[in-house]
Amino acid sequence: MSTFPLPLFPLPDVFLFPGMFLPLHIFEPRYRMMLDFCIENGGEMGMAPYPKNWVGPGFPPIPEVVGYGHIIQRESLSDGRSNIILEGIGTAEIVSLDSTEPFYIAQIVRREHQRNKNVSETLKEKIEELLVLTKRILLAEGAEEDLILKMNQILVHPYPVDFIASLIYFDFKTKQTILETTQLETKADLLKTVLLGLNLGE
Repeated sequence: MSTFPLPLFPLPDVFLFPGMFLPLHIFEPRYRMMLDFCIENGGEMGMAPYPKNWVGPGFPPIPEVVGYGHIIQRESLSDGRSNIILEGIGTAEIVSLDSTEPFYIAQIVRREHQRNKNVSETLKEKIEELLVLTKRILLAEGAEEDLILKMNQILVHPYPVDFIASLIYFDFKTKQTILETTQLETKADLLKTVLLGLNLGE
């Protein structure tokens, strides 16, 4: 089993799903150091979400599985802060923590996720159903028509369920479960239950 070092950025309720683009503002000194470390070591970073209601001394708890991605853009500001864009690549299982100060560095194993390619007709239908449910939620929230039309591109997205999960707000535990699930059909079934509940709540 090959492991790799990966810096982790803990943020409340911020998940990085495969195939999504996450803009981040880096301003704390320790995370400026983390960003420099990432840039110098291949440009990869993991997002370690924790519940918004967590309180406690020190660092927040780290999940066993995190989303990770590649820094595809960095804007360095004159005062040392940075704006970056992180592209989600996949998920990683944390084997051990090498460091917690001044920032987390974990030893990880990369996990393989099923892509939306050569899938069954049944699974295609499930993804289409997820798209319909998502459009209803976005319309109810007042989303622009252009966004609704662009949603059709999800049908050919390599990670359609992850992309939808990144757009919609729902409970932390279920979102983490969907992030961890590697099989596309199981992931779709989990998200369908969430979206049906949100539609019924409208």
